[in-house]
Amino acid sequence: MNKKSLGTIPCEIIDFLLSPGGHSLLIKGEAGTGKTTLALQLIEVLSDQQPEYYLSTRVSDVALYNQFPWLKERVRNNQLLRAGMAFMRRSWIKEGERKVKPTEDVENEVEVDRRELNRLEGQIEAGELGLEDEDSSSMHLDGSIVVELGSLLPELEMAYDIVESNLPKMTLVVLDSVEALAENYGIPSNRIVNALQKDLVEKAGTNIIFVMETVERSHLDYLGDGVINLRNIVLGDHRVRTIDIEKLRGSVIRNWRYLFTLDGGRVRVMDRNLDLSTIKLDRSDKGGLAKGRSSFGWSELDRLFGGAPLGSLTLLEVGAGVPMDLLERMELALVSEQLNHGRCVIWYPQRTLDHREIPSIIAQAGGPSALNGLHILDASDIVDETNSFVKKVEGENLANDLRWDSLKFLMKGAKEPCASIIGLDALESVYGTNVVPKLLQHIDAMRRGGHFVLIEGTDGSENIESLSHQARLHIRLENVNGSVVLHGIKPSTVYHCLEVEDGVTRWVPML
Repeated sequence: MNKKSLGTIPCEIIDFLLSPGGHSLLIKGEAGTGKTTLALQLIEVLSDQQPEYYLSTRVSDVALYNQFPWLKERVRNNQLLRAGMAFMRRSWIKEGERKVKPTEDVENEVEVDRRELNRLEGQIEAGELGLEDEDSSSMHLDGSIVVELGSLLPELEMAYDIVESNLPKMTLVVLDSVEALAENYGIPSNRIVNALQKDLVEKAGTNIIFVMETVERSHLDYLGDGVINLRNIVLGDHRVRTIDIEKLRGSVIRNWRYLFTLDGGRVRVMDRNLDLSTIKLDRSDKGGLAKGRSSFGWSELDRLFGGAPLGSLTLLEVGAGVPMDLLERMELALVSEQLNHGRCVIWYPQRTLDHREIPSIIAQAGGPSALNGLHILDASDIVDETNSFVKKVEGENLANDLRWDSLKFLMKGAKEPCASIIGLDALESVYGTNVVPKLLQHIDAMRRGGHFVLIEGTDGSENIESLSHQARLHIRLENVNGSVVLHGIKPSTVYHCLEVEDGVTRWVPML
């Protein structure tokens, strides 16, 4: 089994389908939520262990190949698609008879109990259930034919045949979608699900995935052993995709909801609860930035936003639950980038720092051993001014503490552009909530000098909205269901989710 593929689908679903015995799984969701993609990917992941039968009533094979390019290779190697647009094409001889199996194979063959299927066909023959669509068979260019051969439910009979031919090995059957199949037969969906559940799942130990068009709860939810819902949820002005696990009978469900994106025709589940304590954010991509921009010190942030715009304000808004480890590393990456270029940083931290640890932390983050350009403003009562990079401020008058002539003196001799990093919550706690007018004086002075200001604020900050009007770049970080996501408010961008692989960070677009 492909380890990487496993990592892109919730492990609960894989564990459920790999556990002993047969299982039925309903994949539900509105059009365009990724149901077919997920079903095909489950086939891809499990086909090394479970022979598959995929019945698609949705689109042609060509359309499937266009949407899922990786399918072509699978079909070539493993005969993935057993059925296509015309419900199925089957290896029948043209006279309409099955190929005769060798006698020894017949003797060893284990039969599938077709009681429910026969009962269903009996009701159709008796006129108790409809069979409204009775298409005649047609020949395809490759010599295969659409099955009729007197079978009332040929597609289902083929599923039984394939399951039977693979016994005692477990088979994976996918019906996409069960409503379209039911409509074609003119019989209720629940009769199909019920027959396959009893004959193939419970008696033959088959895994069956029913792709459902119906989103609302129905009695089919009770028939299925597992139910998952694919949704598009609204976050701000954007939508993100989620896989909601409603139930997986007999299996442990660690997480009930996952964010995912559709990347290259595949489902890609986003990591949750990342350990960010050891990641290092650096500027591994030394590619140049556009004129008028300065690096954030983190290649991934530069890639998304083109760096910090000079002569302007960048606002970093942080929602509840965003790990502090990430914020600390973003700050240190920016500080280190500035210091490495001999530039100046005016830093009013969002939280209390242990000044004794600053030199080693900056060095670990890729900064220089010399901290000449670093100036941390601290209004607390206990300030160790033996550290040259710490500047005690009064904490009573913000305009006075951020006096431009004082800051200009600190910047003297440093290369430009300089940066100021200011924690908005920390300012409000010291100077009160009415900090914007005096803060704007500082921002305007930095603008005129061609420098840039980065202000960090949380949902608890009183002045985020006011400062957003002043910001040229406004970025928001959020914690959504345990995953860290980011998006641009100004300019507007799609959501991106943070992924970490082998210590390397990446913002993955939520498409």
